[in-house]
Amino acid sequence: MSLFFHNSLMFPIVIFSGLLIIVLFYWLCAAFGLLDIDLFNVDTEFDSGIDATGFAGWLTKLGLAGVPVTIILTLFTLFGWVITYFSVYGFIRFIDLSLLRYLVGFAVFVITIFISLHLTALCLKPVRNKLISLNKPKTVHQLIGKYATVRSGTVNEKNGEAILEDGGAGLILQIRAPFTEGIKRGDRVVIISYDADSHSYQVVTEKEFRN
Repeated sequence: MSLFFHNSLMFPIVIFSGLLIIVLFYWLCAAFGLLDIDLFNVDTEFDSGIDATGFAGWLTKLGLAGVPVTIILTLFTLFGWVITYFSVYGFIRFIDLSLLRYLVGFAVFVITIFISLHLTALCLKPVRNKLISLNKPKTVHQLIGKYATVRSGTVNEKNGEAILEDGGAGLILQIRAPFTEGIKRGDRVVIISYDADSHSYQVVTEKEFRN
């Protein structure tokens, strides 16, 4: 076990070890509802007439435009960690000269990035269309009139949280309502408006909405 941790902290695997910790922390928080699963997702789709550059350009060239960045980063990190770990375990750790070890490690790091990106693309291309459909942004207008389930203990003018089932992992929303409404955890509410200042949604109970 000590050899495993020693290898995991060597260059270049230490970079992917750090990324892996961040990715695991993100998905753990998302699983418990502490973070929105779409928190770090960005729009990576472009019109056909636009010449994409940088990171988004790479995604487009790899055929991953529109795929959630969190999923791309997760697979990329996993592939990168595995490749660099076995590189360290197989030969890098046996190089005694520090300068040479870091030079070899840097070369392995660059090659690993290239391989990991293409392996990620290879794995995600078969399910790309499905992932893109799940990654379509929900506008404020689209959420008005939707039903959500309260997940916080109570809802008042300053605090409140609900989850809206969207066919995927669900959207966690900040909601507001008068405390006198007595809205509590498990209640079904309807979104009636959006407050841009507080980035929250005004809601009413399902019963009140139907009356």
